Amino acid sequence: MIDTSPRSMDVIFEDLRTLAQSEGALHDISEIIYRDWVQNVDLKEGKVIDPPSQRWSTDKLNTNELLLMLGLLVQSFGDVTYANIKAASKFALRADRLLRELHDRINADAASAFDPESQKFLESPVSLGMFAREAIYYGASSFYIHQFAKFARHRYKADGIWLLQNAGLSVRPMIEIGTFIVEQITAQMDSIGRARMAGETLNNGDLTNSLLISKAVLRKKFGGKVNSFIAKFATPVSGSNSGFDTPFSINDVSIAPLIDFGDFLYVPSQYRLMECIYESPFYWMVADKAYGDEAAINRGLFLETTAAHVMRRIFGEENVFLNARFPGAKGNKGEEVDVLVRYGEFILVLQAKSKRITLKARAGDPEALRRDFNGAIKDPFEQALSSCDLIKAGAQCIDAVGKIINLPKFPRLFPVVLLSDMFPAVTNLSRSMLDRKGGDPAPVIWDIGVFDCVSRMLPSPIEMLFYLKARGDVFDRIMSDSEYNFLGYHIRAKLALMPEADFMVLDRDFATVVDDYMISADVGAEPERPKGVLELIKIPLIAELLSELRNAPPEIAAVVIELYEFSESALEEVGRNIAMLRDEVAKTRNAIKAFSILTKSGGLPMQ
Repeated sequence: MIDTSPRSMDVIFEDLRTLAQSEGALHDISEIIYRDWVQNVDLKEGKVIDPPSQRWSTDKLNTNELLLMLGLLVQSFGDVTYANIKAASKFALRADRLLRELHDRINADAASAFDPESQKFLESPVSLGMFAREAIYYGASSFYIHQFAKFARHRYKADGIWLLQNAGLSVRPMIEIGTFIVEQITAQMDSIGRARMAGETLNNGDLTNSLLISKAVLRKKFGGKVNSFIAKFATPVSGSNSGFDTPFSINDVSIAPLIDFGDFLYVPSQYRLMECIYESPFYWMVADKAYGDEAAINRGLFLETTAAHVMRRIFGEENVFLNARFPGAKGNKGEEVDVLVRYGEFILVLQAKSKRITLKARAGDPEALRRDFNGAIKDPFEQALSSCDLIKAGAQCIDAVGKIINLPKFPRLFPVVLLSDMFPAVTNLSRSMLDRKGGDPAPVIWDIGVFDCVSRMLPSPIEMLFYLKARGDVFDRIMSDSEYNFLGYHIRAKLALMPEADFMVLDRDFATVVDDYMISADVGAEPERPKGVLELIKIPLIAELLSELRNAPPEIAAVVIELYEFSESALEEVGRNIAMLRDEVAKTRNAIKAFSILTKSGGLPMQ
């Protein structure tokens, strides 16, 4: 009987090392980059125009796999990986096969970890870590490239002096140099794409050249700061990264993703470069014991103030409170709320956390995973739940200056945990790792990238509240590896489960409408916000009514949201009733002043 199980991880890793250090490997990797990472965007329409089968293919390498190959490549000595170009190479086929086997090995290690029937992890000392290792390594990213620069500028604004003294440049020139590199490489790749469309024959060396940027060009534009930038974000092309000996150990190329050729820099991932500019400075600072505490405080303040700013943009200044607290609940876990939003009977209790997942947890260590998860998600979620209990009990709440915040007697509550960094697979992990009691609301665990995106896609109070309610109603019966799948489904069809369905899985293609909008912004376009299903509705009179109610005042928010939940046939019936009454008034001239649309919470008066 033939054994079809994947080989050991060590054996697969060594085969990948041999392949990555073979003759001309860098040029073959350039070909893979063009195969798997190039996206064609219609700037006028504001959407990606690649075929769905190509766009959402699971056969494509993800960023971790690309960085793995490059991390092994730079361990080689000499110039064998880039000096020559092989005319006919099976590199991509071999890389695909080995990386598929590696994924199979990781899956096999995690196979007994998760029970699909109970939706719980099986009790085993390592099962949770093995499941999480796969979910984290292959999970979808939640930031878009333009968000890194947007938030990094504010994240490190207060750390400028330390960065100048210890890194040689502040965050602003980091962003400017990184953005210039991204734009230059994107333009060069675009030229390659146009040449291919014109029928020009290009080899892998041409593809590599399009991913190079001259240090001289950078120095001419940015001066000596470029040297400090390269020192932080570039890895030598050979004889480096010796400690990278498993897929889950420290990979220098992941930390410093530019490959240094001497006079040129090779840019394999514009995304990872901007991600490092957003992430890395904090780790430089916390390594300085004299400054680490101040850096952590600055990062926490950045997250809280950013969250409050976004919420005020949606709900209005008068409905958002930064650093609210319950003075009579001293010592209670829920005594303080980072950001509290009050809109009618709805209350959002947001706790902001600046912790992220460590390398040890990513490698599958179950204790490290639990520790990271508890610090970043479980503890703040339980804190938010405790605050919710205080609100339900009628505890007095005050704002940062001691002014009483009037809260509803019968609140409808949404606990939210906001993270400053990506925590891959957090939505799925929260299903099994949070000990929710019966009646506890669904967890909303978003990083700031997701939070920013949702706020731009659902920019009015009613839209945001309706989405949070719809998401909470189906959270335990719809599975997805990305928050953007929930959001995309909601925009297209309202996030609801069909009556005949007990459970549903959302694949990544449900995020198409979100992806189109955000990727268009990545390339500098200003796409129109995609309209949701309720904005596209064509029912006479109802379309105008729903448009008016998108910004309904807090007093009627609850009944408006319940109107949003009406089926299309129910809305058509409401539309017919309105039309009938209008016709009756026009014919009889009777003084019919108003009528009500009945909902679960009461009724919506219509004049």
